[in-house]
Amino acid sequence: MATISFDTVGKINPEWGVKNLEKAIDEGSELMQKARTPEARARFIEKTTLTPEKIAKLKQAYGVK
Repeated sequence: MATISFDTVGKINPEWGVKNLEKAIDEGSELMQKARTPEARARFIEKTTLTPEKIAKLKQAYGVK
């Protein structure tokens, strides 16, 4: 059985972490850029909104009366 030790000594430059975090927030990933479009937001709302028809299907699927 192998073990991994996380007890290492190192120095972290806080400026480096902050700069990378700011860059990631400003630029975002390709997936996040796509998710920010109005079309993507509309699809998300449509898929996550429970209509009476969706509720009836879920109840039927799980045997809830």
